[in-house]
Amino acid sequence: MGTPMSLPVLLADSRALPVTPLIVFLAGPHAETIARIWPAPHEDFLMLPSARRHAAAILALRDGYTAQRVQWLASRARDGELAVELFGSHPPGGVMKALGRMGEALWTEAAYAQFFGLFRDEAARQLIRHMADIQSAVLSVVAALPALLRRPSIVAALGPDMEAARCLVAAWNMALHIRGEGAGADIARQFARAKDATALFEMALSAIQPPAFGETTAVPTLPAPFSPVRRMEHLQAVALEMRNCLRDYAPALASGRMALWIWQGGGGPVAVALWRDTGGWRLAEALGQDNADVPDEVLHEILPVLRQVGIRAGEPWHLLRSQLTDQVHKAQDLQGATRPAASMRQRLYLGYLWD
Repeated sequence: MGTPMSLPVLLADSRALPVTPLIVFLAGPHAETIARIWPAPHEDFLMLPSARRHAAAILALRDGYTAQRVQWLASRARDGELAVELFGSHPPGGVMKALGRMGEALWTEAAYAQFFGLFRDEAARQLIRHMADIQSAVLSVVAALPALLRRPSIVAALGPDMEAARCLVAAWNMALHIRGEGAGADIARQFARAKDATALFEMALSAIQPPAFGETTAVPTLPAPFSPVRRMEHLQAVALEMRNCLRDYAPALASGRMALWIWQGGGGPVAVALWRDTGGWRLAEALGQDNADVPDEVLHEILPVLRQVGIRAGEPWHLLRSQLTDQVHKAQDLQGATRPAASMRQRLYLGYLWD
C-alpha cells in the first residue's frame, strides 16, 4: 500500500475521489473521509458490521491514525482492542454492543462526542445499555436531564423530544425550589412510575404545586452592594436617577408582591425587580439607566447572590404550568386520545365576570 500516511495528511489531499450515493446516504458528513480510506466502490467498508463502521468514523475523526491503521482496526481488531482504541486503556464494558445499536447511518462528530461523555458515566451507561435502539436525539435528551431523572421510564416517555425534556427539567427545578433539595429523590421516584408522557407531565404539574395554601414568603434581604427601595420618596428619587417609569410600580410594591433593589456594584446602578408568584420570589427584571439592558458579566455577578437567598431566575410559575399543560395535551394527541367536546354550559363561558 506504499508509505503509511497519517489521516490528516490524507484528508488534506485536494483531489476529489468518487463517492457513491450509498456512502453519501450512510456516512453523511463523513462521506469524503470514508471514501479516502475505502475508495469506491467502498465494498470493504459496506461489508463491516454497523458497530465497526461507527468505530471507523470515530477513529477517522482523530489525529494520529493512518488510513491503513483505521482499515485494519475496523476490519481485523478484536472488539476489546477496538474498545481500547476508542476509550483508552480501561474502556467501559459493552462499547461495541452499544455501537451496534446506533443504526446504520453514521452520526455527526458532536453526537459521537455526546455518546462518549454519557458512556463514561456509570448511571448513564446503564441506561444506554437498556436501550434497544440508540438514537442521538434521545441521547441529547438524556444529557439534558439531571442525574436523578435519567431513568428508563422517564427517557422512554420523553423520547427524542428536547422541548419536552426542557419543560420537565424546568418543572424539576421549580419543584426543588418549592419543596427543597431533599425532596429530589422522592420526586424522581414518582416521575419514574409514569407509564407514559401524559402521566409524567401530570405528575410534574402536581410536583410544582406548593404543598400548603396561603403561605407567603417574606421579602428577601440582599447584602451590599444591593440597596433596598422601601419608601415612596425613595422610589421617586430612584426613578429620577434611573430615568424610567419605576414610579408606576408603587401599588405592586405596596402590596408586597414586588420588591425593588438597586445594584450599586460593578456596572451599576441596576434596578433589580423581584416578583412573588406561586413559586416564591423570582427575578422579574434587571435594567440599567434609561431601561438599558444589563451586560452579561453584571448578570453573572447578580444571579449567584439572588440564588443564595432563595430567589430563582427563569419562567414565571403560571407560564411553566401552562407549558406543562400543553405537554399533557400534546402527549394525549400523540396517543390518539380525544378530548370530550365542550358542553353547552362550557361554550357559554359563564363565570368570566372579571376577565
